[in-house]
Amino acid sequence: MDRIPAPRALTARALLLGERLDHRGLGRRGPPLAGPIPLEEAGRGQAFAFRWGAVVLIGAGEEDAASLVATLRPRLLEPLPQPVEERAQLCLDPAEEGPDAMGVIRLRDLSLPRLALVAEMLARSALLSHQETALARSLDRLEPVVARLRRGRLAASPAGLLRSIGESLAARAHAAARVDTAASPELLWDHPELSDLHAQLAAEWELKERSEALERKLAMIRETSETVLSLIEARRSRALEVAVVLFIAAELATTLYPLFGN
Repeated sequence: MDRIPAPRALTARALLLGERLDHRGLGRRGPPLAGPIPLEEAGRGQAFAFRWGAVVLIGAGEEDAASLVATLRPRLLEPLPQPVEERAQLCLDPAEEGPDAMGVIRLRDLSLPRLALVAEMLARSALLSHQETALARSLDRLEPVVARLRRGRLAASPAGLLRSIGESLAARAHAAARVDTAASPELLWDHPELSDLHAQLAAEWELKERSEALERKLAMIRETSETVLSLIEARRSRALEVAVVLFIAAELATTLYPLFGN
């Protein structure tokens, strides 16, 4: 079955569920589809799963979505405490294709490849939202450190800073290992006729711009962290130098005191 029933409007829901999804045994029968994995129909709609921990439901109700998520949860590696959700409205329009002024995605037909492309782009947007939230938390942790630097003071301990660096790098590294959100989907190799739709969806959800903004924020976190850590290291080196000088002075005093004490 290559098409789903065609109501006037459909809701697409992307749910980022975890770090990775065990996809073995998933997928409905039929020719494989590059990129997303078409699942058996979710109620009256269509669902797509992604190896990097996302699922997209199109035209499915709340109960169908909850049932599918419950089915996939045992397959998740490092599930998120709360799924990251993105929604979009789709509308069948044989005369026009792409996002309209209201943000509704108009599609010439509801063929499986076309829905799969929409699903992948929406899932990428959800992944970017997850990264944006993670980096925002890291920036919030860095803010007090930078504020202390403005007052000419350093953080007492780099432990919190190191956690911030680790979380930032992990969030972006995991995402890069999952999928390049700015790259063209594999689906376009088999369906180049969808290139225009892909470009319009990427522009609508600003995937390239958001990915570049994340890289700039991550670079800023790295630079700030490296600066603060080098200052902390320099402070420790000075403290060590002072300790060595005091130790030598104490040794000299101990050695010379018997000579001059009398």
